[in-house]
Formats: sequence, C-alpha cells, structure tokens
Amino acid sequence: MSLSQATILIVDDDQQNRKLIEALLRPEGYRTVSAASGEEAMIMTAQHMPDLVLLDVMMPDMDGYEVARALKAHPATSNIPIIMLTALADRTARLAGLNAGAEEFLTKPVDRTELWLRVRNLLRLKEYSDFLQNHSDVLQARVTAQVEARTADLQRANQLQLDDAARQASILNALPAHIALLDHEGVIISVNDAWRHFACQDSPQSQGCGPGANYLDICDQAIGPDAREADQAAAGIRAVLSGSIKSYSLEYPCHSPDDDRWFVMTVCPLSDGPPGKGVIVMHMNVTVQKLASDEILRLNSELEERVRKRTAELETANRELEAFSYSVSHDLRNPLNTIDGFSDLLHKEINTAAQHNGSERSQHYLSRIRSGVVQMGELIDALLSLAQVSRTTLRWEPIDLSAMAGTLLAVYHEREPARQVEVTIEPGLTAAGDPALLRQVLENLLANAWKFSGKKTKPAIRFASTLNTAGQRVYSVQDNGAGFDMAYGDKLFGAFQRLHTAAEFSGTGIGLATVQRIIKRHGGQVWAEGILGEGARFSFTLGTAPA
Repeated sequence: MSLSQATILIVDDDQQNRKLIEALLRPEGYRTVSAASGEEAMIMTAQHMPDLVLLDVMMPDMDGYEVARALKAHPATSNIPIIMLTALADRTARLAGLNAGAEEFLTKPVDRTELWLRVRNLLRLKEYSDFLQNHSDVLQARVTAQVEARTADLQRANQLQLDDAARQASILNALPAHIALLDHEGVIISVNDAWRHFACQDSPQSQGCGPGANYLDICDQAIGPDAREADQAAAGIRAVLSGSIKSYSLEYPCHSPDDDRWFVMTVCPLSDGPPGKGVIVMHMNVTVQKLASDEILRLNSELEERVRKRTAELETANRELEAFSYSVSHDLRNPLNTIDGFSDLLHKEINTAAQHNGSERSQHYLSRIRSGVVQMGELIDALLSLAQVSRTTLRWEPIDLSAMAGTLLAVYHEREPARQVEVTIEPGLTAAGDPALLRQVLENLLANAWKFSGKKTKPAIRFASTLNTAGQRVYSVQDNGAGFDMAYGDKLFGAFQRLHTAAEFSGTGIGLATVQRIIKRHGGQVWAEGILGEGARFSFTLGTAPA
C-alpha cells in the first residue's frame, strides 16, 4: 500500500466537520469516505475496509468509544488505526479513548500539520504491521533458517573445540612428564595420565593431587625428607603466578621404599597475557640422566686421577730426558774433547818427529779422526737442539721476519764473501711467535738454501709470502739449488733422513725435523716442493697466540 493511496474513514455527526477534515487531507492525496454516525461507520468499514479511521467521540446513539471497541474487537478490523477527534480536553476522555483502542488523539479544532503527521505515522505503522502479517510465514522461515544455520555453526565450532581439546589431551597423555594446569589460586584444573598415575603413589608431594585440589596447600603441608623441596616448589609456583619471574625450575629427589628417583619441576605461565591467570606445572623424571651425570662425574674424577698419574710419569720421563741430555752434553762430549785434543798432539808429534816428512797416510788418518769428532759434536748439538724445542715454553711476541732473514743471510755472506748470491727478501714480513724458535726455523731453511745452491753458477735465494685460499699468510724460502725428487719428499722432515750424501752436502739430517717440530708447536704447517737439479721451496704457516 502506498501512503498516498490510503483510504481514510471520517466519522462525525457534523457535516461541516467532515468536509473540513476532507479538505485538510485532500492535498496529501488520500482517498476519503465519511459516515455521519456510529452505525453508518460500521457499515462503511465493512464496505471499504479503510486504512485509518478518524473518529469523533460525541455522537448520538453509538458514540466513538463504542465504535472503537467494536472495530478493535473484530479480527478483520482490529489492525485499523484509530485517531479520536474530540473537543474534550480532560484527561478522563483521553484515557477512555485509549482504553477503547484508539492509537492517537486530536483536539478540535484540528491543526492541519499535526493531522498530517499523526495520519502519516499511523499509516506507516499499519503498513509495516500488514507486511509482517502478510509475510509472517516467510519471515518465520528466514528466522528459523538463520537460527538453524547459527546453531549448526555453533555446533561445528563446539565440536572443533571438543576435537582440539581431545587432541591436546591425547598429546598431554602421551607425554611421559607429569603435567598439571593450575588456576590463579593454585587449584588443579586438569592433569594428564602420567600425573594421575603419579598422584596415586604414596608420597608427600603426590597424595590427593587430582583436579580440584590446591597444589600449593599440598606443598605447604608436606612433611618428611622432601619437605624442603616442597617448600621451594610452592615458592616457585607463587612467584610465577604473581608475575615476579617468568619461569621456575627445580631439581629434587623423590624417595620411596623401593628406590630413589630424581625429578625436574618446571613452572611457566598458562598464557602469554598478564600474570595471575594460572600456570603449567611439569615434573620430568630425570633419574637416568642424573645417574648418567653422576657416572660422568665419577669417570671424570677417575680420568683426572689418571691424568695426574700420567702427568707425574711424564714429568719423571722429562727429568730422565733432561738427565740424558745432560749426559750427552757432558759425559759424551768429554771423550770427544779428549780424542780431539790427543789427535791434535799426535799430529804435532808426528810432524816434529819426522821433521815435516811424516807419512801422508798418517796425516790422512788423523784428519779423518778429527773430522769424525767434529761431525759427532755437531750431531750432539743438533740432537740437544731438537730435544730443547719440545721443552721450551713458547713466548708469543711480534717478530720482524724480514729483518731476521736479512741478518742471517748477511752472516752467511761474511763467512763466504767470495760467493755471489742473488738474495731477495720481501720487506715488512711480520708474525707472532717465539723469537728464539722462529729464528731456528729461518736459520735452518736459509742455511739449507745457501748450502744447496752452492754449486750453481748464479745462485739465488728468495724469502717471500703469499695468501692461501683461506686468507692465511704463507711464508716461503726458495732457492735454485740442487732440489730433490718429490717421490722422496715425505722423508725430508724425519730425523736423520737425508736425500743427498754427506760427500755432496754436509749436514746432520736434524735441521728440518727441528723446523717441523717448531712450526707444529706454533699451530702451523710446513711442507716442501722441489725439482731435482732446479731448486726447492719450503713453505710454512703459523697459528695464532692462545687467548
């Protein structure tokens, strides 16, 4: 129904009043019908079924109250809105009209604007009421469908929550740890199967530890050998509940008539929000780990004792080696000095007795004896130097290797000024290490380069460095001398290992073994490359000083 097409019944016994109201409603486009009495109003209502009734109160025979009650009493007309028109302004008349079923009151003479507003508002209410009545089945079906859909959603959400809770419970029950959820007061909310099994045992911490029990009270009331741990546990739980700490852990023993076990209790908040919402308490059986830890401590103690004994044995062996070194340096050197001295006297005696005509063979024998003495003295010195390398305490200091190499090569040149050797030393090569030991390294390597290049017409020696792929500095001593066959390179750094005969080049065969031992003590590596007859290059790296 369009409001401008609504039919309005005007009931008034005064014709002028009816025409006046019709004139007021006509600009709004309403259709109007009129009745001069209550009986006529009932007939017109049955014929036209108006959308609204403007009803005068004071009429002969059947007044407005009776008409209103009659219309509201009949099912077909009960939803037609009624506006009572009366000149009565007292409260009793209005209450009587409302009691008869009228929705509104207008006082005569009627104000046009007020009439329009009251009529429009009541027609809108009737339109909405008619719509609801005509579509009640559809609306009811929609509401029912929405309720059913919402109910199904709630059921699905509830089932998901139940499934999630079941999964969480399954996970908790599958864990070997004893787990309980406590509320903000320490009351147990729920527990897993491991906790239930543990709570059935006869121990102060476990009696009555099921849901509903206050775990803090149980800890506070614990007596016996575990009371101290129970007090600590209660204090830790309270601290996490209050938010003063984020988590708490305690390792404690659990004594029983059968055996003793060890547990670790861990406490953490039940949620990530503000403190005081509850905590999770977990007890993990760590007896196996505890026994293993004790066994490790026992083994460590035994190992320390064995190390002490082994250290004592090594110290004894070192003292014996020192005694041996002393014997080598003194007891063996004394006979050599005696042989050398008497050989020299014998040489002079032979020359004097024969008036400088001594036997050449005798002179040769004496020369061989003295050469052997010198060689054995050098060998003893080399062995003592090799032994000293292992016993010396390293002193880590910055060293100018370039300057050290230059000093050593200058000494060699002073000894043999006639030799013209092309020497190249890369400037600014520095390192950290023991100055005395690294001097031995350079001395052995440069002495070998000087010696093994001695038969070249244009000998050349180079001391330089490069960076390897790891960014580590590699130092090298290179010469163009005799070189060596790489097939026998693994023998170079062994004691008494020589790739050339003594007739070709003199030496003890100890120098490179000493170099290798010193480099290893510095945490580095040493290696050699060579080509027989073309030269050799000895390279080494150094580690870093210990922190």
